[in-house]
Amino acid sequence: MDPKPVQAVPVDVSADQASEAVTPEVVTADPLQSVRAELAQLHARGTSGAGWFFWIAALSLINSIISLSGGDRHFVVGLGVTFVADIVARVVAEQNPELAATAKGIAFGFSVLVAGVLCLFGWLSRRPILPVFIIGMVLYLLDGLIYVRFEDWMSVGFHVFVLIGMWSGFQAYRQMLAMKATLQQQLAAGGTPGS
Repeated sequence: MDPKPVQAVPVDVSADQASEAVTPEVVTADPLQSVRAELAQLHARGTSGAGWFFWIAALSLINSIISLSGGDRHFVVGLGVTFVADIVARVVAEQNPELAATAKGIAFGFSVLVAGVLCLFGWLSRRPILPVFIIGMVLYLLDGLIYVRFEDWMSVGFHVFVLIGMWSGFQAYRQMLAMKATLQQQLAAGGTPGS
């Protein structure tokens, strides 16, 4: 059996290559991607600003523990109101040793209560409930005036620093909520974000 020679059949591949070369790659971008990124940044700034309430609560409790155990140092971010309560308790304890445990217990209980209220302000501010955030900032500002009375300028300076951080967080949350409201209106009207 004699095999017949196979003849090469010409194949035109130029048509396939041409169609691949002409077809551009289509990249579709999510129109909400930049909006989501901006909202995430604003949320992070807001969370950071509201986080100061938790720091103040923790450091105020530590200040109370240090003060009521006889220490003479304190964290400058702590509260003036708990600082005063601790001083009163120490004075009462020195003048009436039989009331020392009671006075210090009441002062520490007050510090725990105030720290709990601060944590509540922080938690609600992170929801974000802006009126609560602003009330907390005003109360912290008033607390800073206690340190003005004692001429503790380092604590006054840190109160100002913390208030600036809180204000930045408050502003970020305000912008975030305004953006979300605008987006909801645009989407309800059948529009696209940013139009």
